[in-house]
Amino acid sequence: MLEIDPQLKQDVQLEPVRVTAEDIKAFAEALGDLNPLYLDAQAARRAGYPDVIAPPMFCIQMRGGRMLPEVPLPSGLTSLHAGQELDFYDEIVAGQTYTITARVAEVYEKTGRSGPMDIIVREAAITDATGRTVVTIRERQIVRSPDKKI
Repeated sequence: MLEIDPQLKQDVQLEPVRVTAEDIKAFAEALGDLNPLYLDAQAARRAGYPDVIAPPMFCIQMRGGRMLPEVPLPSGLTSLHAGQELDFYDEIVAGQTYTITARVAEVYEKTGRSGPMDIIVREAAITDATGRTVVTIRERQIVRSPDKKI
């Protein structure tokens, strides 16, 4: 089974992320999702928000679009993203600063149809300025020899 540095299993706090209306607008437009709550501060305020809110998947962009913390793989191994789960507790709002705390939650071995593989599970929590969790992200990464078909 893949050996993971024990420090990667400890919480790592990433740089705080200040979310702007411009960031949200660019993301929403790239998705083609022109929901007024993402683009129009007045529409968002009428709906009870202090400013525009972000589309749900904006949280992935907030942490740089990468699975963090990064896990160095030994030479000769390859990997791929194996899915994610997101739990939303509140909206991400423009003008707010958020903190992201990430860690490797689990590493386990599994045997699939094409043979053995290791699964790295990462968890990240996005919290607002009050420390309240807004989103949790749980991601899986499959690691195996490139000789095996994935």
